[in-house]
Amino acid sequence: MSKQSLASQSVRNPSETSEVLYEKTIEVRWADCDANRHMRHTAYSDMAAHTRVGFLTDMGLTSEWFQEHSIGPVLFKEETEYKSEVHMDEMLRICVDRCEPTGYTKSVQLVQSIYKSNGELAAVHRCVIGMMDLNVRKIVDLPAQIKQYMPVSVLEEVN
Repeated sequence: MSKQSLASQSVRNPSETSEVLYEKTIEVRWADCDANRHMRHTAYSDMAAHTRVGFLTDMGLTSEWFQEHSIGPVLFKEETEYKSEVHMDEMLRICVDRCEPTGYTKSVQLVQSIYKSNGELAAVHRCVIGMMDLNVRKIVDLPAQIKQYMPVSVLEEVN
C-alpha cells in the first residue's frame, strides 16, 4: 500500500458476497502512538470512528443529511479486542465487516476489523449505534440507508 495517500477508501455493494461493506486505509501517525512506541488504545477507536463516518457518508448519510433531518448518530457501546501490536508509519486497513442484531430495531452492532499491511489482524472493534432525533432527544428508527446493509433478522424486534 502506498503511503502517498493518508487515507483512501472504497465502498462495497451490500449484495456482493464479501462481508466487507466498507474499508479505509489510514497511516499510523506519531500522535497515534504512546510511550511504549506502539499505537495507543484510543487511536484504534478514533480510526474505527473515522471509518464508520466514511461508511455513513458514502451511503448518503452526510453531515448535511443529518442536519436536514435533525438526526444524529449515537454510540451506545464500543469495545476493541487487540490482536497484534501496531507501530508508527504502518498502514492500516480498517473494514466495516458487517452489521449484527442487538435485539432492538433502533440500534445495530457494527463489527470492524483492523488489518496491518501484511494482512495480519491487528484488532477487532465492535460498537452499537443508533440515531437520535435532535429536537425531541429520543432514539428513532434507523434510516433506510443503514437498514439495507442489515440482514432481515436484524430488523425483527426481539421481545
